[in-house]
Amino acid sequence: MINSILTLNKSDAAAVESHLRECNERFSSPLSARVDLGDYARKLALLSDRFEAWDEGRLVGLVAAYLNNSESRQGFVSSVSVCFQAEGRGLASELMRKCIQLAREKGCDSLGLEVGERDQRTLAFYLKHGFTLSGKGRSGFLLMELKLTDQ
Repeated sequence: MINSILTLNKSDAAAVESHLRECNERFSSPLSARVDLGDYARKLALLSDRFEAWDEGRLVGLVAAYLNNSESRQGFVSSVSVCFQAEGRGLASELMRKCIQLAREKGCDSLGLEVGERDQRTLAFYLKHGFTLSGKGRSGFLLMELKLTDQ
């Protein structure tokens, strides 16, 4: 059951960074091994649409996606994370549904993302939401895509 307050684009870079630090080890490989968390949080806060779950003023769930490429009409899900204490309440699924809905409203034809090749749990999550494998990404990552139109 979802007991959190769900918002769109209310977080600032500090809240995003704090959340990413809390969830760092929950990624298939620690996020901090791939990006500078402060820089990444600032980029997400500035450029992405953020679908957020808050508990008592703390960001506990986040789906961040770039839905602003009017040329390619392809959105990109950059980050999906839920804090350990908030897991199992359907937050990631609800935030992903809201992301997919806004992507459609903004005219995206598809959503792309990368997932770790060995991260079966996360792969299953994306498959459940309609994403399909579309190729190989960076070393150790698979590309996935969700078609949002019938074309």
